[in-house]
Amino acid sequence: MNTQKQIILIVTLFFVFVGSCAAYAVVDLPIRAQDQAEWHHSQSIERGALLFANNCRTCHGNVGERGVGPAVNGASTRDFQNQDPLILKNNKALLKRTLACGRAGTLMPAWLNTNGGAFNERQIDHLIDLITSPVEEKYKDEEGNPTSEGWFYALEFAHNLNHETAISVGGDTLNTIATAHLLGLAEISAANGNRDPYAVIERGDKIKLPATKAHPEGRTYLIRQDNETLAKIAESQSVGALILAELNGLPYKFDEKAAKITLLNAEGQEIPGLFPGDTLKLPDNTRYVVKTGDTIESIATAHGLRPADVSGNGNNAKLLGTTDQTKALEGERKLKVPSVYVVQPGDAVATIASQHGIPAADFQGLNGLTAETVPGAGQELKLPADARYTVQPGDTLASIAEHHKTTAAELAKLNEISESDAVTPQVVITLPKVDKYGVKGQNLDDIAKTLSNVTAAELGEANGVPATAVLRIGQALVLPTTAQGSAPPDARNPGTACGEHAVPDAVFKTRPGVGTPEPVATPPAEQAKDVTITSGANDFTVTADGTKSEMNKGVVSIAKGTAVKFVNQVGIHTITVNGTKDNGDLKGTDTRTLTFANAGTFKITCDYHPAMLATIFVQ
Repeated sequence: MNTQKQIILIVTLFFVFVGSCAAYAVVDLPIRAQDQAEWHHSQSIERGALLFANNCRTCHGNVGERGVGPAVNGASTRDFQNQDPLILKNNKALLKRTLACGRAGTLMPAWLNTNGGAFNERQIDHLIDLITSPVEEKYKDEEGNPTSEGWFYALEFAHNLNHETAISVGGDTLNTIATAHLLGLAEISAANGNRDPYAVIERGDKIKLPATKAHPEGRTYLIRQDNETLAKIAESQSVGALILAELNGLPYKFDEKAAKITLLNAEGQEIPGLFPGDTLKLPDNTRYVVKTGDTIESIATAHGLRPADVSGNGNNAKLLGTTDQTKALEGERKLKVPSVYVVQPGDAVATIASQHGIPAADFQGLNGLTAETVPGAGQELKLPADARYTVQPGDTLASIAEHHKTTAAELAKLNEISESDAVTPQVVITLPKVDKYGVKGQNLDDIAKTLSNVTAAELGEANGVPATAVLRIGQALVLPTTAQGSAPPDARNPGTACGEHAVPDAVFKTRPGVGTPEPVATPPAEQAKDVTITSGANDFTVTADGTKSEMNKGVVSIAKGTAVKFVNQVGIHTITVNGTKDNGDLKGTDTRTLTFANAGTFKITCDYHPAMLATIFVQ
């Protein structure tokens, strides 16, 4: 080939290459760029669906159909799937503001992490892409109707989460019963020469565990970590649980390595646990650790005793501070102390006040201090005459007395106890012989209340048992496919996340100079005999003798003793009468009837939807 032909060939190939590159740039690159953008958007929608399933379905439903929160899927209130550019832009702006700031006065919290939420801005964008993704024929919902790509994935994720979620029947176990009654402490202390059960044991020491049927001579436990005590070992090694099992003749097996006790049935097969309502014997002179909110009556009922058996046993009345059977008890041990406190190294004014049950400001005023004052060790500060000291871990009667410029004998006398009595942060009472401790546990209705959009009947059906079945504590349960996760939270958004949305519009309009408060409702002159209140997505509608009111503006007069029927149409709502919730939520097409026996004005609201309102005058 001559030089001229070579040049022509090179030039030709060059122009072919340039032309190919130009064609690629003009034709293929835009297609690839569009495909990449579509792929990223699809991935964003899928991530939004997973975020929704993990965080949002509790309130808005598995596919955004509504729950205690409004619908975000479909055209029921606002069609977020509308792809008209202007509508889509406005919808995205609304969603971004709502997710970032929440909605003041409602259950909708702020989700943006800079506002105290759990999502960053990119995650919020994923959720917006999910909610605004358009309906496509290739994606079908559970009923075979076209849906969007996002809600198709959200439902799949919801079903997976329901399938993987482990729930079980809660209630008493041998270990929790033993812990509540300090079982095993006396036995492990005796096995180790009556050693103080709360004294710290050095690493490398060997502790003897009490004898059991499997180990009549007991076992040896090697201390491998710091800050171990006999009390901690008794709990971790199920000492009290073993005592309970053997006292009550319960067949069991014990995994020494895991220190786990497992109950067996008569055939030697493992069972999850006890049945609620079972009764157990407790060792003689059993102690009980009082919980805040207990009453003498509730303690007696739980142990198959009479209230007098509890309050009249030994020093119990002094320890409890009352003989009133229904008074709520304190779970913290408190002692009367003299009106002086000797400051210890490291003490702060707020800490001293808190330990003596005194408001910090009152304590500062009593001693001429400020919030910034750092008292010096050994300084004596005044306490009110009725001050009581909350016992702290490690305290003894002698140390408490020294800190309050008195003696152990005087402190014991002041509290009508013996100088040799041990003082612990807990209130511990001694019970007479207990033969019928009642095992407490959940039923299906109790469990259903911890879940969103689940009834006891649905939970029972999913597990092949009646809704009224009594199940063993610890039995594993599966969730219905319609479950929406755990029960919705009840905390209201205070509106502090974003200044411009701090106050709901209805409240803003009542501010001086902005608007006027809504007029107070007045009772209709005629009393209605047939009244029905229906609940919609975000409204109550009152129908009185066939006449419907405007949504959330219904006012009706009735006579005392009139029954009012409540009918739920959509969503989940409460019937809250003058601030008090009546029984459980209204779900699906639930109905309920309330009889108003007393005269007065009754505002009917929903805890989940503040805008819902109906007013009933009973005369």
